[in-house]
Amino acid sequence: MKNKIFNFSIKTLLIFGLMIFVLSCNESFLNEVPKDFLSAENVYTDRDGFETAITNLHSDARNFWAGSDGPTYWILPGLGTDFGVYGENFNSGPRMDYTTLSPTDEYANVFWKYAFTLIKDANTIISRAEYKEVKWNSEKEKMLIIAEARFFRAFAYRMLANLFGGVPIIESEITAPKTDFVRSSRDEVYQFAKEDLTYAAANLPEPDTENAPGRITKGAANHLLAEINISLGNWQEAIDAASEVINHPSYTLMTNRFGARTGVEGDVFWDLFQRGNQNRTSGNTEAIWVVQIEWSTKGGGDVNSGGEQHGYTVERGCGARYFDIKDPDGASGFVLSDELGRGVGWLTPTYYVQQTIWQTDWDNDIRNASHNIKRQYYYNNPESKYYGQLATPEVLASQELRYYFPTFMKATTPWDHPDAPGQGYIFRDIYAMRLAETYLLRAEAYLGKEDKINAAADINVIRARAQATAISPSDVDIDLILDERARELYTEEFRTCTLMRLGILYERTKKYSMILKGDGSVIASNPSLTIKEYNNLWPIPQSSIDLNGGAVLEQNPGY
Repeated sequence: MKNKIFNFSIKTLLIFGLMIFVLSCNESFLNEVPKDFLSAENVYTDRDGFETAITNLHSDARNFWAGSDGPTYWILPGLGTDFGVYGENFNSGPRMDYTTLSPTDEYANVFWKYAFTLIKDANTIISRAEYKEVKWNSEKEKMLIIAEARFFRAFAYRMLANLFGGVPIIESEITAPKTDFVRSSRDEVYQFAKEDLTYAAANLPEPDTENAPGRITKGAANHLLAEINISLGNWQEAIDAASEVINHPSYTLMTNRFGARTGVEGDVFWDLFQRGNQNRTSGNTEAIWVVQIEWSTKGGGDVNSGGEQHGYTVERGCGARYFDIKDPDGASGFVLSDELGRGVGWLTPTYYVQQTIWQTDWDNDIRNASHNIKRQYYYNNPESKYYGQLATPEVLASQELRYYFPTFMKATTPWDHPDAPGQGYIFRDIYAMRLAETYLLRAEAYLGKEDKINAAADINVIRARAQATAISPSDVDIDLILDERARELYTEEFRTCTLMRLGILYERTKKYSMILKGDGSVIASNPSLTIKEYNNLWPIPQSSIDLNGGAVLEQNPGY
């Protein structure tokens, strides 16, 4: 098995075990250092203990992609935006009816809790690394640990600022009850994240010198620093940070086929998403930060951790529920296949994603090739008399919308499900950052600086790899960049965060959240009909406001 950082589960040991210990002991015993189980007192004593805590941070961060099974997690990749609508319930499912978005919204609360859990755990590491009792081998060793913790703290605050605007800034471990949190401004939160990332970029290892696949390097810090500087309007600083990644000799776009499945029909874009091809150890020079999934190891993103289903559910989230399509006689026309796995259609793509972004370069762009986007479905049930025939639009018009839509093959592993095609999980690692997005971030910064020549040049690097027609500087605006992000990063980017960072979630959802029906007609979706301008920020969870009795934690306007 590959050497990864998620080969064991420690959250229970570090958090729940400590909580139980504190709550069950008397005051005098709390002054003693426990010897026979993990606690804060005996974990944070040397490099090994802090490495254990860093592993916990990676687990915290992974929850944004693979916390549990269900549609919640597809809100960040674009559920209820210009990217997609909720296939199971087109009226009142997650982010389908924006009038239900309130301070008690369960989905906003999930990501609020995830982010502040990550901040809490990072702060514990950052604070305790400075304790005089810790046995460090060198100052550099300590700074490396702090740098990785500060990266994750910045990652969490970036998420909170994008989604909620200004939030409380917590700079160190909290060791006593506190109920007087106040919100800092959105720019202050971004600035705090910038300071963390500047430190991280200066002290993290160079790419390919990290301890294990998935560990954070200077490249990841500079990539995120570029985005934070864009959020602050610091265009040249954003360009400089992105250039640190783009110009680094260890990073290049993959332009030739690679990996174990080059004999299968496909191209380099297809290869990027095959099992085993995500980490730099596979020869992938485009990877910057790859979230690790050890699906066969408990606590490693497996599909049955702690009695709950976990794992990377991109196949369930973004794949069509094709196996429920009926044939013209009303009988079952499809069965589960190892080609497509078990999609559910939670994130059913909009007309914009299915059609609009491809129309100008339909036949050239390899990202739209039939092996990268499956648009035709042939009946595969041997019991159907239509076996082997194409499912026609006339028949599909009578099916549920989530049963039939173009399947982005990056959301599955065709003919390569190691466990079973019926689970809907992707048994591969997750791109959190890859170089293609860094180019698009730098293009966005160049646009902010009104340098459309260099912005177009960066976009064309991505388009050249895709064999798409080059664009001209006069073509460049934020809509074109968002279109290119959609072509390159659909199912990968946190589209909701991108649009909320730009303050245009309302505008883009209103304009592009349209659905393509099986008969070829286009209809408005519920998100486009119910979203309001104030939804460009999520509400602060009411539970946090209620618990903050010592000060006013102000709510966002409109809620």
